[in-house]
Amino acid sequence: MRDQVFDSRRGAISRLPLFRELSADEASQLISQVRELRLDKGQILFNKGDIPHGFFVVVEGRIQLAFPSEQGTERVLELIKPGESFGEALMFLDKAYPVFAQATQDSLVLDVPGHTMLGLLEKDSRLARKMLAGISMRMHELITNLETCSMRSSTQRVACMLQHQAPDKSLNEYEIELPAAKQTVASQLNLTPETFSRVLHVLSDAGLIEVSGRVIRVLDAEGLRRIEI
Repeated sequence: MRDQVFDSRRGAISRLPLFRELSADEASQLISQVRELRLDKGQILFNKGDIPHGFFVVVEGRIQLAFPSEQGTERVLELIKPGESFGEALMFLDKAYPVFAQATQDSLVLDVPGHTMLGLLEKDSRLARKMLAGISMRMHELITNLETCSMRSSTQRVACMLQHQAPDKSLNEYEIELPAAKQTVASQLNLTPETFSRVLHVLSDAGLIEVSGRVIRVLDAEGLRRIEI
């Protein structure tokens, strides 16, 4: 059983671009310090104001990063899916989390301790450059997402999201499953659930999509692209 746990951690870590060039000894050192955390749907991983002690890797499920709004609801900033990591940037700062992290479905997360990671970074400048690149890319994506939400109409935001979810950008027809509940996806787009549902209904009436629960079939990707402009 212990070997199986070690192998599952190794598999999750090795799939991250950040760790692909670790030596066998470095990988073993890191994996031996990692904790597995199983979270039930709705369970909080950390709260806004908690002090970070490392960062996390999602193996199974989904984790949302969000903060409460003044209206008592929550604003979802990002949905972290399997194979992605989060919390690296705050590992270097003596500051509290500005958001909370919550499982949107039953999830398995690896907790990577900061002191172990910092030791590896001191030994390998390539690893440090990869981590900086990953943090920079996430920052760019967040800025782009915020710009999209503030500068586009509600219909354009949904059309953009459906385009980004496409398995192949060359397809004019494809099927996707929303990565979380509609309420969570709406929050990430800075829309109310009612507005999100209304936009889906409008796109469906226009013959651009078909909706069945969380499964959406895009019937005319080119039509969605015209809405985005």
